[in-house]
Amino acid sequence: MTVATAGELRVTNPATLETVGVVDVVRPTEVGSLAAAARAAQAGWGEAAAGERRALLRRLTEVVVDRSDEIADVVVAETAKPRVEAFTSEIFPALDALAWLAAEAPKLLAPERVRFGRPHLRHKRGRLVYEPLGVIGIVSPWNFPFAIPFTQVAYAVAAGNGVVLKPSELTPLSGALVGSLFAAAGAPRGLVQVAQGEGDVGAAIAASGVDKVVFTGSAATGRQVALAAAEQLVPVTLELGGKDPMLVLDDADLARAVDGALWSSFTNCGQVCSGVERIYVESALYEPFLEELSRRARELELGTDIGPLISEAQRERVASLVADAVARGARVHAGGATPARAGWFYEPTVLSGVDADARLQHEETFGPVVTVDRVAGEAAAIGAANDSEFALGASVWTRDPARAERVASRLRAGSVWHNDHAYSYAAAGASWGGRGGSGYGRTHSKHGLYALVNVKFADRDRGRVGVPWWFPYDEQAAGAFKGALETIYGTRAAARAGSVWRNRDSLRALLRRYRR
Repeated sequence: MTVATAGELRVTNPATLETVGVVDVVRPTEVGSLAAAARAAQAGWGEAAAGERRALLRRLTEVVVDRSDEIADVVVAETAKPRVEAFTSEIFPALDALAWLAAEAPKLLAPERVRFGRPHLRHKRGRLVYEPLGVIGIVSPWNFPFAIPFTQVAYAVAAGNGVVLKPSELTPLSGALVGSLFAAAGAPRGLVQVAQGEGDVGAAIAASGVDKVVFTGSAATGRQVALAAAEQLVPVTLELGGKDPMLVLDDADLARAVDGALWSSFTNCGQVCSGVERIYVESALYEPFLEELSRRARELELGTDIGPLISEAQRERVASLVADAVARGARVHAGGATPARAGWFYEPTVLSGVDADARLQHEETFGPVVTVDRVAGEAAAIGAANDSEFALGASVWTRDPARAERVASRLRAGSVWHNDHAYSYAAAGASWGGRGGSGYGRTHSKHGLYALVNVKFADRDRGRVGVPWWFPYDEQAAGAFKGALETIYGTRAAARAGSVWRNRDSLRALLRRYRR
């Protein structure tokens, strides 16, 4: 949690409620100067050779590995998540992104030849050139305060861009650390700027002169960011909320499914955009699955397995969603209460029988709460999973890989996992993003990299032939081109041959236009 005072953010550990740090903030009017400084540094960096960019990524890898304990200390101090999660869900994804970018970005961003197979364009030589956009504005969240901003900055820098990073005001220490690590690795001075502050600083990003905004956060704020960016004609990538479904089919490995559900629902205290919030279980496994998941949830230890929610306001919201569901008839199988201890903890909660009109069925919970519903078959599970405005991720649990692929093809989601959930955020080669209320655009993978460049087509003309579609026009021109299109693009061989004979005079005229 963070308390804002004049000119600074005071950070409070959400487990102990002790102050763990203070950072200075910038005024919204100062964001433009940060963007200008990043642009000045980017002018040279954008011209850097692929080998120079790769070298920075490799130096950065060494810095992150060497300072991994420091990174974990900072993350744990301001989120109070279990230390193991600081390594698995924060530092590992960052390092995998660096390794993948160092290996793949030079190849993916190299000029790409465009081949013209049609005879009327054989004198052309085209290529796609991938140029940096310029300066990327990144607005990042508090739930993964190191991994998300670090990987997004790494992708932007690997593509030759400068960055203005606005970390969450709830976790500014991790955001500051991102900037210092790039500096320690030898990034050009000023290339990565960190703008600390509250929502008004984030809102100033779109109007600061950046060339793109990458936003990760709630759907409500994402809509505001998209509107502000649209006024400036600045493109955006939006990675918004989720309410991921887990489909447990009747041939699933019960023990593995329970293990997966326990972690996917409660890791990071449920504060995961792609965390499991809805579980649909076929009737054959419903009772044993619900019983075992509830038992295991009751055994999770607060402070060791489960950290606190990020703030008192977040805990109050989660508690209100559970209370609303219970008031409408939901049954509590585990948790459902606030423990009597310091910090913003909430018990891992398993519910069944949640009414269709309950807020919990439709709103993103972002807490340690999961609902379990019985479904009468695969089709019903798919229908229930798709009945949400969110479409970030989903998982299918079955022993049959072919069945998993079939179900995945029918799920509305940005990612679908088989017998696992959400692991691919830490696999940089896999794309990340959603649909509908979960946003649009992609981070990670080649698609995330291409989203941070301008794709320019450029060609080279051999200059030894005429251009037949230039002036002057004459009476034979239209007939010549009609005959040419029938010959070049006709789909039946006999028709093409007949077209050549019928249009022979026009085609001769077209050839003469090439030679002039």
